[in-house]
Amino acid sequence: MTEIFGSVAITALQSNEMYDYFDMIRDFEVKKRKFELNSQSDITFRIPVALKEITERHFHQSLSDRLASLKYGKQVVTRGRDKLGVDSSIMQSWFTDPVSKTVNHMSSVFKEERMKDVGLIVLVGGFAESPYVQQMIKEELPGKQLIIPGEAGLAVLKGAVMFGHKPDIMSSRVMDYTYGVGISNIFDEKIHPVERREDINGIWIVLNCFQIFVRFNQEVQFDSKVTHLSYPVTKRSKIGIFRTKDRDPEYTTDPGCEQLGVIEMDNDEQIPLEEQETKTTFMFGDTELRVVCETLTGKVDTLTLALTK
Repeated sequence: MTEIFGSVAITALQSNEMYDYFDMIRDFEVKKRKFELNSQSDITFRIPVALKEITERHFHQSLSDRLASLKYGKQVVTRGRDKLGVDSSIMQSWFTDPVSKTVNHMSSVFKEERMKDVGLIVLVGGFAESPYVQQMIKEELPGKQLIIPGEAGLAVLKGAVMFGHKPDIMSSRVMDYTYGVGISNIFDEKIHPVERREDINGIWIVLNCFQIFVRFNQEVQFDSKVTHLSYPVTKRSKIGIFRTKDRDPEYTTDPGCEQLGVIEMDNDEQIPLEEQETKTTFMFGDTELRVVCETLTGKVDTLTLALTK
C-alpha cells in the first residue's frame, strides 16, 4: 500500500482520518485471509476517498496515472472513486516475501536436533487463516501435519490473557538471544589477542570480555537462576548487561552485541580488588530478566529487563 499511495499519504490518513484508515486495513485483512495460492480472480479493495485525494495532491497526478508510472499497467486499476482492483499475480507478489521468510525460519527450526520428532505445526494469528499461507507451508514442509485452530486470529490474544492470569501455564522459554555481562579477564596469551591487552595497575587485563549466562536458542525454565562470579579492576564497577544472536560471543564489542543496561557499584577501598568477589545472578521469570549484583561486602543492586523486546 505504501508503494502505491506513498508514505506521506498513508501517514496523513492515519493522522487525520483514523477511522477510514482502520476500515481500509480491516478490508485488506479480510481479503488477505481469503486469498488462495492458485487464485486467478482479481481482488477489489475499498480505499478511502480521502487517501486517493491526498495521494493525487502529493504526487500532482491522478491515481490512475500514478499506478501507470509504477508499471503496474492493468494489473492494478482504480474502480470508481473508492475501489482498487488488484490482479491475483500482484496480490501473490505481496505475499511472497513475508511468507518466504516465515517458511524459511520454520525450516531452519525443524533442522535443529531437538525438533527432529516434532510432526505437528499449529498456526496462529490472522495470517494463519490464509489458504495461500497454509498451502505454501504444506508444500515447503511435507510430512508435517498442519493444525489451524478456530479463530486463529484471536489465539495470540487469548494466550496472552491466559498467561497474564496464570503465568505457570508456561514452563520454559527458548531464548531469542545470548545474554551475558561484560567483564575483565587476566590476559592469557593462549586465548586473547595481544592487541586486546591493557596495562591496569601493572597487570595485563583484557576488557570487554563477554561472560555468557544463557545462549541463543537455549531452553530456560521459568524461575531459573544462573550465577557467575567476577572480580573488579577499578574502584567503581560498571557491569554492563548485553545480548547478541551469536551463541558464542567472545567480546561485548563484537558485531551484533547490544547493551541493554548497566549496574554501577562502588567497591570497598579497604579490601584489595582481587579479593572482592562480585556475584552476578540472572533470574528468569515470566517475560522479564532480573539481574542481581552482590558484592563481597553485601551491597546489592538490581536491574529488570524485558525479554520480549
